[in-house]
Amino acid sequence: MKGWRLITGVSKQTIFANVLNDLFNLIGTKHYKYNHQSGLLRLFDSYWMVMGAKDEGSEKYIRGMTVGVAVCDEVTLMPHEFFQMLLTRLSPEGARLYGTTNCDSPKHWLKVELLDNEPLRKMGVLSSMHVTMDDNPNLSEEYKRSLRTLYKGLFYERYILGLWVMAEGAIYRDVLGSHCRFDEDSRPAGLYSSFAARYIGVDYGTTNPCVFLDVYDDAKWLWQDNEYYWDSETMQRQKTDSEYADDMIEFIGPNKRGVIVVVDPSAASFKTELIKRGLLVKDAKNEVQEGIRKVSSALKTGLYRIHSRCKKTLSEMENYSWDKNSSQKGIEKPIKSNDHCCDGVRYVIHTMVPGWRIG
Repeated sequence: MKGWRLITGVSKQTIFANVLNDLFNLIGTKHYKYNHQSGLLRLFDSYWMVMGAKDEGSEKYIRGMTVGVAVCDEVTLMPHEFFQMLLTRLSPEGARLYGTTNCDSPKHWLKVELLDNEPLRKMGVLSSMHVTMDDNPNLSEEYKRSLRTLYKGLFYERYILGLWVMAEGAIYRDVLGSHCRFDEDSRPAGLYSSFAARYIGVDYGTTNPCVFLDVYDDAKWLWQDNEYYWDSETMQRQKTDSEYADDMIEFIGPNKRGVIVVVDPSAASFKTELIKRGLLVKDAKNEVQEGIRKVSSALKTGLYRIHSRCKKTLSEMENYSWDKNSSQKGIEKPIKSNDHCCDGVRYVIHTMVPGWRIG
């Protein structure tokens, strides 16, 4: 086969986790050599290039390449321009591309331009298979039952049934039930004790509202016990970073030891002010789609619970909705209004809770 053999996905890290790790365990250490930095991979007697495609600018890395075989992991998460450029690189006779993906919006470019392209199918250059987890012989029935329990609504239809469905309506409508709430009577005894990890989720704003969420992790459940919400427009006064930091110290209380403040990474000046106050600050992971999926699962299972006094959080979570106009264009994002507590919850769960605790 002429041309490069290419394995690509969102990043080298995700490719290793999703593809290479299992492959290496299968073939044994004698039959491969992989350079994590350069991405050069030897498999038996063939050589491959492993390349991440994290944004639209990634397409410049494959300009001019001649690709004989391409293996693409999670195609719907790849930048459109990168994938289009990759198709133009498959010029040798017999060149082929293999792709895997979960389902997404029916307006996604992959569905519209390729999977629904009947002329390409008739030409014999495109084929696809619809598989579900029941087609995987390596999954136990217990594991499959746990996944069916974990997901509901949009994510159930996509990840369990494998359907291309539109994201519409309230995002947490199917998962935010009474099992996600608690009050003074149902709060666990000793929640404030030293054994529980404590996180403060922060969605920082000056003209927009600024939110602090007080979350305790007892290693089994996460309990959001309090909230701080300052809306400068409603209060008709903006606060400085120093004033917000004063409020944060008061919000945390006398014992700040071990508290981790999880902040939107774009809030550079506020993070600096918090560090000056002796607080441990961590940049939040800010991938919106993956974060929403994790929050949805955490609410569905009751992993994340919210005190009834956190009225702003509960109100926002109940009304947090997909942007219908964007969804019609194949772009899925929440409506950017009254979402500050929602972002704070997402920062805590997506950043501080490992995937194995959620599913």
